[in-house]
Amino acid sequence: RRYETEGLLTPKGIAQRPQRRFVGTPVPELHLAPLRVELKAWLEQRAKGAKGNVQERPSIDAEAYMILRSPTDFNAKLGAGSRAARKAADKFAKFEGLWKCAETALRGVDSAFANEFTALAVTYQFQGSPHIDKQNVGPFYGLAIGDFADGTGGICVESTARTVLAVNTKHALGKIDGRFPHWVAPWDVENSTRFSLIYYRTTGDP
Repeated sequence: RRYETEGLLTPKGIAQRPQRRFVGTPVPELHLAPLRVELKAWLEQRAKGAKGNVQERPSIDAEAYMILRSPTDFNAKLGAGSRAARKAADKFAKFEGLWKCAETALRGVDSAFANEFTALAVTYQFQGSPHIDKQNVGPFYGLAIGDFADGTGGICVESTARTVLAVNTKHALGKIDGRFPHWVAPWDVENSTRFSLIYYRTTGDP
């Protein structure tokens, strides 16, 4: 009702709030090129999985989705015989090349965070509706790679009830606090491709 009173509501009932636009820190092609190779190989391997299932979380709107845990996250639990830790360790070993390329790209922008993040979400053709990341203990970094149009497919986050920050993460690393409502900006999913990497931390001090 407040949005309607303030003239921010469309006839379809969607709040059109003012946006402040930002651009993430560009990732050099030196680091993007090996990432493209690893992401393509990941997608091909996932497509060959059981029954063609490449989606770890069916509720997520993406053609392929995977979470990799860092060794610091699962090593401590391996000794206790955790099946989940063993599964995470096996998956990490299978896609360690992808993790290392992603870590290298991040280290060129924020070496401290490259030492701290404990998980990496890898997606293909992801479309995200507004949500919050309940398990995160701090901001995350997002990086998108593909041929989707510049200025689309970035990450939007609520700054206030009336202001949205839109961060362009195409071939760039943007730091966003996912504990605030955020989502992926629209992009042409039918005619272009978009991989995304989300680096985040779920352990340690908030």
